[in-house]
Amino acid sequence: MKGKHQDIQSIIKSKETPFKALVLYGPNSFVVADIYKELCKSLIDEEKEIFGSREFDSKEITGDADGFHNETQSITFEAGKKYIRIDMTGSEAGGAILDFLKVEQCDVTLIIKAGTLSPRSSLRKAVENSDSSIIVPFYEDDAVSLISFIQDKTKQNDFSITRESCNEIISLSGLDRGRINNSIESLMLYLESAKNREIKVEDVRLVLFDTNQSQINELCKNVCLGRTEESQKILSRLILQGVTAPQFISAFLAHFQKIHMTGLRVISGASVSAAIKEIKPPIFYKEVKSYQSQVENWGIKKTERALDILVEADLKTKGFSGLGQTIIGDIVLRLSNVAKK
Repeated sequence: MKGKHQDIQSIIKSKETPFKALVLYGPNSFVVADIYKELCKSLIDEEKEIFGSREFDSKEITGDADGFHNETQSITFEAGKKYIRIDMTGSEAGGAILDFLKVEQCDVTLIIKAGTLSPRSSLRKAVENSDSSIIVPFYEDDAVSLISFIQDKTKQNDFSITRESCNEIISLSGLDRGRINNSIESLMLYLESAKNREIKVEDVRLVLFDTNQSQINELCKNVCLGRTEESQKILSRLILQGVTAPQFISAFLAHFQKIHMTGLRVISGASVSAAIKEIKPPIFYKEVKSYQSQVENWGIKKTERALDILVEADLKTKGFSGLGQTIIGDIVLRLSNVAKK
């Protein structure tokens, strides 16, 4: 049968369930793994599992399943229900699980973690059509659910955070809960000894953005000057250092917005040098000549087109995090080639 998130939370809270199988699935792998871990911790008493609680993987379920069948039939040393963990990530097949669901056996419950299961998945169809089992989907996060996650996690660790800071974390980390979680961990570690345990926007930018700031600035400059080969080298280096697609997009957007504002001042009658002097914070004196070349090279129309491309890419990188590096590589190539024209 189809279930809801609260059904699983009720099971975790009560530490028992009448179901033969509990299946968690969906594209939100971080949440699936987290809830799966909570379920196992709640239902399985490790102290009573003398030989340890083992976990079966998809190959053992869809291939030679003798080990799984033996485990379901083995006798527990303590009275009560037996729980078996199964990681079906990477497979949509039901395998030996389908046979287990057909057997009249109430002393064993399967706790199953899966990835994305299409409506045609034999595992998904079997559990959805079973009155004795439950299956719950966990879909990708949106900004609202991620803000709630950030606020809950920081509160649990005695930190406070503003909504603006939450939005900044999402802007720099994308709509991936695993990446968001790592970002929060880094921020809390950075502020662990601070007297005021409040995560501010400047802290977010310092920890998540400024680590590779000089190299990112160099990348933006080379892209805007049409230096394709050098841009790709810097990009590859930053990717290896862990800079994420949303961070690249955020940097490019800020850089092109600055060029656009300078260009608007120029067409309003100011000289390029005068417009550059108005920029806050000021351009480093050694970079003024290079920045002036970028402003003259791009102009208003080209800059506006670049911003349109970046906004579109921003949505793609946050919605399809797995394609982030490919999208950024394409952006760097396209913009540096445009800069040459």
